[in-house]
Amino acid sequence: MQIRTFDQYTFPSGYTRKSGGIHPYFEMLYVMQGKAVLEWRGCEYAAPSPSLFVLTPNTPHMIGRFETPFSFWYIEFDIGEREVELSDEQVAQWNRLQGNADYGSDELRPVKQTLDALSVSLGYKQKSGLYDEEIVKYDIRKTFRLLSNYLRTEARTSAEEKGKASRDYIQPLMRHMESRYRDPINLASLSVMVHLDSSYLVRAFKQETGVTPIQYLNSLRLSAAISYLANTDMGIERIAEATGFNSIHYFSRLFKQKVGISPRQWRTEQKDKASRSGFDSG
Repeated sequence: MQIRTFDQYTFPSGYTRKSGGIHPYFEMLYVMQGKAVLEWRGCEYAAPSPSLFVLTPNTPHMIGRFETPFSFWYIEFDIGEREVELSDEQVAQWNRLQGNADYGSDELRPVKQTLDALSVSLGYKQKSGLYDEEIVKYDIRKTFRLLSNYLRTEARTSAEEKGKASRDYIQPLMRHMESRYRDPINLASLSVMVHLDSSYLVRAFKQETGVTPIQYLNSLRLSAAISYLANTDMGIERIAEATGFNSIHYFSRLFKQKVGISPRQWRTEQKDKASRSGFDSG
């Protein structure tokens, strides 16, 4: 790693001119006082104090719309690819978080402490023109590692919360279908129940249960139909209606896909087996 620039600026009250540019180096920009808006890669980012922005090489950036006085320091540095622990998407994700980042939280306090250490090094540089460059390099690497760890933890927490949210609405949906399988139910009505897009619901339900909502519903209906076929003399059409199938043809087709034969054939085979069993036992 090579440090190119390590400096601080303070814009006085009333300052309005934008500041920024483009260069082939990484940059860390730390807002210490005031508030502004950072323009980077075609997007705008709220830049309150404190906030830290990571700017990737060869990306234009401008900071403006200040609430003055506005004070910040920045470090431009050349770093090897193997030393960069953040992907471009992670850098963008981190920068988006800065508008509401809580540096007093347990999760971000280590980042704030490292930034404070860099501020101390900059203070030495401003007073004497000298500073320990190796300590600054260490703190830059440490900052990157802390950001990477924080983003991984956030991603894991988000995935766990998403999984919990999925379970929270999937289990009620399953219970709803188990108790109302006779009623007209379709994917649209299930989606309305949980206020979700139908395609997202299908993915989440299948991830949780291994089947789609309609596959689960049909399995319930077929199980009920098999029970009626085995234990009652209800006609096939009536069984189809009693188990929520709106068509005897659809019922027969799904039944044959599951069992291998038609409902009528299955019932006949079961009666034959029962008769043979009764004859043998007699």
